[in-house]
Amino acid sequence: MSEMRYRMKMGEEFEFTAASDEQFLGTLRARHMYAKSDDGEFLRQIAASACESTGRSIDFSDVPSFKRSLMDAGVLEVING
Repeated sequence: MSEMRYRMKMGEEFEFTAASDEQFLGTLRARHMYAKSDDGEFLRQIAASACESTGRSIDFSDVPSFKRSLMDAGVLEVING
């Protein structure tokens, strides 16, 4: 899998790269003060925050759906790829 560059626009905007879903979650988890250790619970946690800030429903059933929902809500942008 090639490395993707993302821009996250929730809270303090930041950019990061990730070559896998694990790296994607790891980066988000490292930046979150109270991150849940379980991937499913963490996706739910971030989805709830994104839903609250955007008013949009965020799918957290798996990482690809989560990313698409964040992009549709305007919270996540793919800079390259």
